[in-house]
Amino acid sequence: MKEAPVRLIASQGGQSLIEACLAMGILCLVFFGLFQLSQLAAAREVLNHAAARGARAKTVGFNHFMVSKAVRVAAIPNAGHMLVPGLLSQNNVLLGLVETLSPGDLWDTILGGGTPIPTAQQDLESARIPEYMGSHNWARAHYILDYEDWESIHRSIPFIVPDGTIMDLNVSQHYPLRIPLHRAFYAPEPNAEGLDTVLLHGRSSIECHYPLYLDDAGW
Repeated sequence: MKEAPVRLIASQGGQSLIEACLAMGILCLVFFGLFQLSQLAAAREVLNHAAARGARAKTVGFNHFMVSKAVRVAAIPNAGHMLVPGLLSQNNVLLGLVETLSPGDLWDTILGGGTPIPTAQQDLESARIPEYMGSHNWARAHYILDYEDWESIHRSIPFIVPDGTIMDLNVSQHYPLRIPLHRAFYAPEPNAEGLDTVLLHGRSSIECHYPLYLDDAGW
């Protein structure tokens, strides 16, 4: 007569475990979805910034090649891994913190502000970007600095409104979706590399100055 309550408790325990797993799965799905949306929102702001930098470069008289380089440099946060120069991104300062701090203290240290943690890639980018901006052709530019997703970022030809006072510039990107389970919310067409992407746009309008003192001549 004592076996029935034991079986009932075991059955209830198994049911609770299944329900907990289902709840955790749904929570993970929602978390990944929100994380992907936050990345897309940040990526769109980066494109808006890139459009502003490109428009600024054009309105002071730089040619289209310089405008394109200014847009690409401003869009580095959306550009993925650095391909050129090759770098094994290993942060010894961060590795030391991982070994000495608890997970909670590490989280507070990283997100709490204070002294920024230097990285080798940051130092390398700071040295290479001026040289990249000073390159005379795309072959030299790609030899100096390149990223895996730079080719997915495109800018429009700057458009000047008919009265000649305002210039618009748009920047678009087929932004790759790399967060797990994103297809649960969105079913995009994969690109040539097989990555799922979503088309994002950035836009900037700025006062147009260069026609006052420069004949652009389409270059």
